[in-house]
Amino acid sequence: MRGKLLNISTLTQTLSRQREREFITTSLVIGENAIRKPSMTVRSKLLILALLVEGGAFIVALVLARQWGIALFPLSEHILRDMLIGTAAATIPFALFCFSLSEKAKVIPIIRSVRKTITGDIRTLFASTTVVDIFLISLLAGLAEEALFRGVIQVRWGIIAASIFFGLVHSVTPAYILLATVIGFYIGLLYHCFQSLLIPIQLHCIYDFGALIYLRYFVKEQIP
Repeated sequence: MRGKLLNISTLTQTLSRQREREFITTSLVIGENAIRKPSMTVRSKLLILALLVEGGAFIVALVLARQWGIALFPLSEHILRDMLIGTAAATIPFALFCFSLSEKAKVIPIIRSVRKTITGDIRTLFASTTVVDIFLISLLAGLAEEALFRGVIQVRWGIIAASIFFGLVHSVTPAYILLATVIGFYIGLLYHCFQSLLIPIQLHCIYDFGALIYLRYFVKEQIP
């Protein structure tokens, strides 16, 4: 009888140790999988943020346009002409962007401040994006922001108000706000002259795409 009790006790201890080993092994596997599970990347967060922000801006534009009786569509009655004008007009802000990254811009305080922001924070934010990502973000920004600021706010409250709001939305730094306001006025002036929303949209898309591609692939490090 005593031998049987010892055998049962030994068997129980063996099973207990086996369960303990299995529990530890399972815990280690779960922990390893949790460590290996990839978290949301900066690229994914940026794309989701762009979709939410620009999508939200476009919805606001549609709601306000309906509320105030503003016709956003059709965007243009001369599609080819307005696309060409918008593309050509984008060269001026793009040239300013390239100049802000040049050595000559270092002597201008306001440009030097913007230069530091562009090559530091903004370049880091877009460091993992692809050409397709940049294209989609540029397209969303051009369509949504121009529909809101030029298509609705400028029509309702005028070019000055639209330019100021546009600058404030791009409140990265005070210097960046000022330059964004000036560019907003430039875009608003084109819209006022041609009365075609396609021109600002095309300009905005082309500028954003060109500037971000240049920053992402041709600016290799932060410029002092």
